[in-house]
Amino acid sequence: MRVFLIDFENVHSEGMTGVDHLTEMDEVVIFYSNNADSITFDILHKLMFCKSKLSYYKIKRGGKNALDFQLSCYLGFRIRKDPDAEFYIISKDNGYDFIVDFWDCGYIGVEPNIRRFSNIRTLLQWTEAQKKQKDKSLTTLEKLAKSAVKADNPPPDDSTSTQDETMEPPPPVFVPTDEETEIANALISGAKNSHDLYINTVKRFGQKRGREVYHHFKEVFRSK
Repeated sequence: MRVFLIDFENVHSEGMTGVDHLTEMDEVVIFYSNNADSITFDILHKLMFCKSKLSYYKIKRGGKNALDFQLSCYLGFRIRKDPDAEFYIISKDNGYDFIVDFWDCGYIGVEPNIRRFSNIRTLLQWTEAQKKQKDKSLTTLEKLAKSAVKADNPPPDDSTSTQDETMEPPPPVFVPTDEETEIANALISGAKNSHDLYINTVKRFGQKRGREVYHHFKEVFRSK
């Protein structure tokens, strides 16, 4: 669920661009005042056919930053009501970033997903870019996992050879830290197969260190 809090006094109709691309799972809450209570016909038309839920709050008592304070108060109320929702403040006022920073600190044991954008369209473009980046990262991890599992099970080699005495010495033995060992044991307990273990290990430790941890503990996983 996504909740869009619109500081209409700040962004006016321009901030509403992209509203026609929202879904029935979204909710738009518009805060406006006597200083900004008119909307363009284009945005009005899009709102009329918008699939998302719409709510309106007019700030009855004016004053400097009155709308900002009341929007921020409403945000706290909605976080309490819908802690798992994604909240997006639509405003050019970077003062709201202090609100975002406060919640990010987790002072009261809650860290909701809150971001600020100047209009809905920019937000949707950012969301799409994030999704593509995530899909790309997952695809890369999948390829690395398949390569790692394949490397763990090489085809039999019938050829015989003797080690060249001039070969370089083997690389140093990998020794995990106590924390890495504890985390690896937890990942092993929850892994369904080698592929699953590799994915989660790389996610936790990063690609280079994750591969080292995975190869060190893979025999423990196989013998469990």
